[in-house]
Amino acid sequence: MIHIVESIMRIVFIVLTFVWAGKILIFRTDKQIVINPILMIIAAILAIMPSAGTSALVFGFSVIKIRIFLYTIYSLLILFGLYSIRKRNALF
Repeated sequence: MIHIVESIMRIVFIVLTFVWAGKILIFRTDKQIVINPILMIIAAILAIMPSAGTSALVFGFSVIKIRIFLYTIYSLLILFGLYSIRKRNALF
């Protein structure tokens, strides 16, 4: 069950990454300066983590749960960025 959740989060990750890249090319805003480094750090951590098939533990948590958490944070950040770019007088 948890592997299915991770697979879905991977698909959402890829789709939102392409949407965010398109928005970067179209709109150049100050909000992207804040969000882009955070997204790059999360993507780098996901890239160096072991595959979800292993039963490794990192800081006492299973790798797959950490990966799902990072995918969720990444997706929420992109959705927050898309919302704040779309609204001119939005959150920051």
